[in-house]
Amino acid sequence: MGFFKRRTILIVLVLFFIAIQLFSLDLRERNSKNPVSKFVLTLTYYPQKLVSTVTDGVVGTWRDYIHLVHVNEENKRLREELNTLRQEKFGSAEIKAQNARLKKLLDFKDVSLYPVVSVNVIGASPSILRSQVVIVDKGGADGITEGMPVASYDGIVGRILLVGERSSEVLLITDPVSAVDAYIHRTRARGIVKGTGSGCVMEYIENKSDVSVGDKVISSGKDGFFPKGVIIGTVTDISPNGSFISAGVSPHVDLNSLEEVVIIQKSVNNMVLNE
Repeated sequence: MGFFKRRTILIVLVLFFIAIQLFSLDLRERNSKNPVSKFVLTLTYYPQKLVSTVTDGVVGTWRDYIHLVHVNEENKRLREELNTLRQEKFGSAEIKAQNARLKKLLDFKDVSLYPVVSVNVIGASPSILRSQVVIVDKGGADGITEGMPVASYDGIVGRILLVGERSSEVLLITDPVSAVDAYIHRTRARGIVKGTGSGCVMEYIENKSDVSVGDKVISSGKDGFFPKGVIIGTVTDISPNGSFISAGVSPHVDLNSLEEVVIIQKSVNNMVLNE
């Protein structure tokens, strides 16, 4: 039964094709008012329209695909160029920031009373028991000795704790065993700045001393360790401590983002350390 249906459809298509061919050959009749020609013309509209629509759709889709491929390639190229420009801009900004820091270090050298050596911070302490330590890329071969003060253009950083041949450990002023003889810049009130592990505190300030939040704290130079007049930090809070006053001190140097520092080549007479 299915065979006869398929054969019938095939015969109709063949006859339809023959009718179209006859119609296309009979030019004279096609231009006349022959009803058969009009019928064939009308009948051929639908398959021709279908073929035209499908063809246009396929061509349009292909054209859109090619265009999309080109757009994707162009977008990829533009993204790569943008990333390159961003990297160049970042690199330029980083170089500019580094040059600014180095210039300030050079200015520090100009005002220092002692020879200084510029060094780079290359790491943190490998010991979990001593977290307030950083490693610098100069050591005994460069004339560095234990106890030498370390500073940045912003102020005191710490002191040399351990010296190797090519590198050294710097004990930061925030370490609990660190202590610096200091005074309040505004009133010359004296005390000892000690590390707390996360910041600093200035202790042994006499009760009658004039100390206020916001006062700058600088080294006194009386401990034979740090040079006189180098900024340590800013007073953040004040509290009584027996017969003395204690003042919280925020270090002036951002010790968490050290990159370049200087070692002050000052011979150490008597180091003041927190017991």
